[in-house]
Amino acid sequence: MRGIGMVAAGVASLSLLTACATRNAPLEPLQKARAAVSTAMNDPKVVQLAPLELKNATDTLSKADNAWTRDADAAEATHLSELALQRAQIAQNVAQTRQLDADIKQAGVNAERQRLEGTAARAQMQAEQARAAAAANATAAEQARQQAQAAQAQVKDLQGQLNDLQAKQTERGLLVTLGDVLFEFGKADLTSQAAPRLDKLAQFLAEFPSRKLLIEGYTDSVGTDAINQKLSERRAAAVQSALVTRGVAPDRITVRGYGKEFPVADNASPEGRAMNRRVEIVIADENGNLRSRR
Repeated sequence: MRGIGMVAAGVASLSLLTACATRNAPLEPLQKARAAVSTAMNDPKVVQLAPLELKNATDTLSKADNAWTRDADAAEATHLSELALQRAQIAQNVAQTRQLDADIKQAGVNAERQRLEGTAARAQMQAEQARAAAAANATAAEQARQQAQAAQAQVKDLQGQLNDLQAKQTERGLLVTLGDVLFEFGKADLTSQAAPRLDKLAQFLAEFPSRKLLIEGYTDSVGTDAINQKLSERRAAAVQSALVTRGVAPDRITVRGYGKEFPVADNASPEGRAMNRRVEIVIADENGNLRSRR
């Protein structure tokens, strides 16, 4: 009996030593996962553009480390390591995709800026040519001066209108956003604060009568889908009605409501919900391009 006890004790000691050796031995899948996650963490674009995906990768790697160093569970550690590796690669891919999207949007903004700068340059050239041609005739010179001033004023006025409207160029067209503060709470009635903004928008549209526009209503996620859908449609229609009364032709306007769809911020916070309660006006570019959501 004493011999059996000694054998059992020896086996237990050997098992303990084996477990310790296993924990200290390198696990190739875990090493690869650590390298991949480290690469992703040291990439500023991944940190900035794919933070949630990167956190998933680091959390999974931590679980893999625990499975190996604490539990000596090679199978579980291997599975979690492979998952962490995949999630690190996903974070890098997501960051690359989002950077590409940002580059495309910036290219659109740059193109619009170049177009405006080109318009200003052409107007300036026309002004110089007009002044030179009018040197021999005082009446013609005065007319040329007035035309040059008008051309320069038009370019300056156009840029000023875009700034006043807080418009930005997107792949869908020129985007103007009206916030929730311009409506009565929970209603589709426009407040008095909306009038100056709509006046400026109508004035801009009057200068470009061939451009079509979309008016799209959105809500936050509070309330039922049916209520939110109806409210988004009514608010978009209210903006349409306000523009029509200001001289915008009805056949230029398409109205849609999307309810809580296409949020621009997280609905978990009051600030995010306020940003999601909006009406977006998308204006066709100079070539008539206008893209709807669907």
